[in-house]
Amino acid sequence: MKRIRIPWIVDLVLSSDADEIQAFANDAKLDRAYSDRSILANGLILQRVRNTLEIGGKPFPTVAPRCAEGRAEAQQALWHRLNALAPAYSAGPEELESLADFVRGEGPVETCGPLVQQVVGRLFAPNFNATPESWSAALVLDQAPRTMNLPLLAWWTLTGRINRAKQLLSSMVGGDLAAVHAIGVALHNIVSGVNLMRQLWSDASTRTVLSPELAGGQCIFAPPTVLRQPIAANDSASGALQAGTVVILNLQAANAKTPDANLAFLRKTWSQCPAEQWVPALLEGIWRRACDAHLHS
Repeated sequence: MKRIRIPWIVDLVLSSDADEIQAFANDAKLDRAYSDRSILANGLILQRVRNTLEIGGKPFPTVAPRCAEGRAEAQQALWHRLNALAPAYSAGPEELESLADFVRGEGPVETCGPLVQQVVGRLFAPNFNATPESWSAALVLDQAPRTMNLPLLAWWTLTGRINRAKQLLSSMVGGDLAAVHAIGVALHNIVSGVNLMRQLWSDASTRTVLSPELAGGQCIFAPPTVLRQPIAANDSASGALQAGTVVILNLQAANAKTPDANLAFLRKTWSQCPAEQWVPALLEGIWRRACDAHLHS
């Protein structure tokens, strides 16, 4: 754990350690209310995240407080729905053929994002069709909360680029904020996984020994960072934190060091990803379809 602290200016706790992250994730005194912005740099970070990941003042489910009305019920309902779909995706259905083609080396790397967005979007809107504009919007939502290019961020803000990106994606999924997050933010982890899968498939010796389960497991990417903040001064799991402290959990860095799907999806925590079974199943299905000739003959 690393802490950067200058009173009233910045107070960040950063962790890339799997055990520490699990402790933070299970700490009942850490939440996503992001209500204390009294520390200058911290407040700017939180404001940017909330401004990007909300529509009409309503936060995306992934940045909603633990006690937000209906959050837990909606998360559980989506988890059950995606779990029910997972076995069919693991089998390598025909709708994954375009992604299987990509893994087999067809098309430029740039085509991966829209292909993934198409599959993810149809979980929420059966007639969803990814377009260059929808993929561009997803790239904006991926970069906006994290970019250090302040002139670019200022330009996007002044021109309304971020809001237009959100509104476009929202219009394509009937205003479902969980769906907007899926097709605008979360899908980038899947894109990274499919790109890695293409690299694995290109090595014939690797291709012949990796089962779909092993290939899928190797291609799981976690979100780069997850933010938490104490709901009050906190001395429980991590020493003395102020109410304004921002805790940055570097999930992907930790997962890269010690690959663990439980960590990547924050399984068995209140903020568990609803797609924690569906994403591995999707990756398994893509690999299975790419490698099994009878599925695409």
